[in-house]
Amino acid sequence: MNTAAFAGVAAYLLSMAAIAPEPVSLAVGVTTIVDVQQHYTIIDKIGTSYTGGPVLNLSEWEVNLEGVSDIQLAFNAEGVLDVATVKADKLHLEEVLNGFRNQLQISTDESGLGFENVTFLSGSTEVVVESHPLDTQFTVNYISADFKRARTQAQKQYA
Repeated sequence: MNTAAFAGVAAYLLSMAAIAPEPVSLAVGVTTIVDVQQHYTIIDKIGTSYTGGPVLNLSEWEVNLEGVSDIQLAFNAEGVLDVATVKADKLHLEEVLNGFRNQLQISTDESGLGFENVTFLSGSTEVVVESHPLDTQFTVNYISADFKRARTQAQKQYA
C-alpha cells in the first residue's frame, strides 16, 4: 500500500473528530442527514437511533477510500449526526492512534496484550478506538454526549 493511501485513512479519521473538517467530512454534531444524502447513495437504512433518527450504513465503495471498509451513521431526531462508526484496515491503526494522541485528550486507555481500547475527547464527542488481536480491522466510534445519555437511559429502562 502506498504512503498516500496510508495517510489518507488517518487524515480522514482525524477529520471526523472535527480536528480538521474537510468539505465532505463526516463530523458528529455538524453533519446532517441532508449533507449525507447529497454526497452519498444511501442503500442501507438499518434502524432507529437511541436519539430518534435513522441509522444508515455506507459501504466501502461509497466511501471510496482504500483502507476504510464500512461506515455506520446514526442521526438524532433533528437529522444531525450523533454517532459514526468506522471500520478500517488494521495496518492504519498506529498512525490513527498517534494522530489522535497528538491532537486529542485521552479520557481512558484500557489497552493491553494486543487489545486497543482508547477513548479520546474532542469537545463533547467521545472518540473510541477499539482493536482486537485476531481482527484484521479496527473500529473508531465517534459518539455525541446526547447519544451516550440516551443509550444509558435506554439500557437502564430495559435492564
